[in-house]
Order: sequence, then C-alpha cells, then structure tokens
Amino acid sequence: MADRIPFVVIGENVHATRIVKRDGRHVGGGDGSEHVVFVDAKGQDRIMPMAGPVRAGSDFEKGNVKHVRNALLLGLGGDHVLPADLTGDVDDELAQIGRDYLIAVAVRQQSNGAHYIDLNVDELDGDPAIQKAAIEWAVTLLEPELDIPLALDSSSAAVLAAGLRISNKPNGPLLINSASAERLDTLDIAAETVSPVVLSAAGVGTLPSDAAGRIGNSQDIVSAALERGIPLSNIHVDPLVIPVAVDSNAGTAYLDAVRAVRSEYGPEIRITGGLSNISFGLPNRRLLNEAFVAIAVDAGVDSGIINPNGLNVEKALATDRGSDAFKSAADVLNGVDQFAMEYLTAFRSGKLS
Repeated sequence: MADRIPFVVIGENVHATRIVKRDGRHVGGGDGSEHVVFVDAKGQDRIMPMAGPVRAGSDFEKGNVKHVRNALLLGLGGDHVLPADLTGDVDDELAQIGRDYLIAVAVRQQSNGAHYIDLNVDELDGDPAIQKAAIEWAVTLLEPELDIPLALDSSSAAVLAAGLRISNKPNGPLLINSASAERLDTLDIAAETVSPVVLSAAGVGTLPSDAAGRIGNSQDIVSAALERGIPLSNIHVDPLVIPVAVDSNAGTAYLDAVRAVRSEYGPEIRITGGLSNISFGLPNRRLLNEAFVAIAVDAGVDSGIINPNGLNVEKALATDRGSDAFKSAADVLNGVDQFAMEYLTAFRSGKLS
C-alpha cells in the first residue's frame, strides 16, 4: 500500500454531454458563425467550427454547445467512421481540428493532475453500433497522446467491452465506469479483463435517498464484485453525490456512507464520487467544491470523478478551515444551513467572494 497514489483524480471532461455557453468565453463568433476557441496540446490558439448536427440541435438553440460531441462528429466524420447522413461532408482539415480538440481536452486534464481520463461517447448517437465504433476510434486516438490510462464510461456493457478490446493499455489498466445493481454484466467484464471498476450505489430503478440506502447498495454491489474475484484494490465505490440544492441532507448522507464503507472494507478499497455534483444550483461553486473535497477526504474518500482544471485537490486540502467562507460552505454541506439560506445571504452581501 505504500506506493499507492493518495488521491485518484478521474478527469471527467471528455464526455459527449459536456457543454459550454454560446455567450461564454469558450465560444467566439456569432450570428451563425459561432466556433469553439481553444488552445491545442502544442500551445497554439485554435478555433473549432460547429458540426451541422450540433448547430441544428435544440441545445444550440437554448444557448449551449456540446463541444466534445462536436469534436467527435468532426473527427469521426473525417475518418469515415460515421455515416455521411449523420455528419454531412467533413473535410480533412475539419477532421484534424476535431481530433486536436479532443487531444487538447485530455492532455490539459492530465497536466492538471488527472490519473485517469474519463471517456464517454454515449450521446454522440443512439445507435449502439455507432457508439461502439466511436469509443474504439477515441481510444485509439487518445491513448498514444497520454501518459495515464483512460476510464471508459458508458451505460452499455457492450460499448465498454469494445473500448477495452481495442486498447493496447500502453499506460496501464483502463478503469471501467461503472457497474451497478442494474448493470452486473459490467462486473463480469471487469473480472474478465482484470480492470479496476467504479461501483455505483444506485439501486434497481431508483437512487438511494439517505445514508442507509447508500450503505446497503454499496455493500450489495461490493459483494457482487468480490464474488466475481475482483479484488478490493480494483474497486472504486461511488456512494453517490447529490446536489445539496436538491436535498439539504445530501452531503451528510454521502459522508455517512463513506465512513461506513471505509470502516467495513478498510484502507484497500477506493471510495469515489462526482464530488462537484454537490454544488449544482448554488453560487460560488468553487468554494463549495473545495470545502467538500476537504471534508470528504476526512471522511475517507480517496478518489474523485472531477474536472481537475477547475478543482485542484491539493489546494482544496490546504483550505483554511478557520475562515468564515469555509465555515459557511461547511454548514451547507453538513446540513446545518438548511436550504443554504445563510450561505446565500452571505454570498449576496459579498462575504464569500
């Protein structure tokens, strides 16, 4: 255990659902000429034009750009992986921009401390055959550009298996994200390929509403993994982080579950979660996220599915816990400040800036 990484960062950004705002700093142009601005892996300023399906979609009309999906469409279309009716005509130059964009997103997360790069192509298209072809293409594209493994993320076991089969594992075993009570076939894949795997505490058809539900579901899915011969050292349990804006007790329910899982399984198992989910719907999310990382690590968390570009774990752990801002955030996260009323008052008065 001495050589184990203290906290594993699963970088979450190469995901087809990710959006940037059309009126935000990541998008230039306007009146039909919008493009995503980015810095490529060589440090050059670049622009990525919009693929037709992205521009024509309802998200675009609502002011959102699915930038990773856009890059996938350009790259896959140019490499003739996708049918022409999905992408339209994509020339070599546009395809290279799509490839360069995906590489830049992955490399930046690696540079900022990620230990895995989470890859999800599910929302590229609903056709399972296209999803499998896309994840194979993306794995082949990204692995040579990285020094760390990928984490393959999909709701389909077949898509996960396709990505694992195509990988040469140049940077070590890939992480599978994720298995749950509804997706036990994913555990079979993890066992067969000797892959580390995220185990979700989601139940069958529902999410747990309290700590007891999270603990019970975690125990069930860990038992299922152990029965298949998956060692504790390959398990990342996710007791599920729900926004405190939705449920004031969500933070305490997650933290209580973390403590119980750590107590039952000891130091070898990993405990993870989408830690920045906790702050959705509230202002000054960085303050809440950094405070939650610090509190979660105290409880026993040693892994996180996060954006390392915006949430630095070392900085979070060095946070001044005696500051009024940290105390205000902690009261929200621990359920003391119900509905974040005092936190919102402090924010509006400028005390949390």
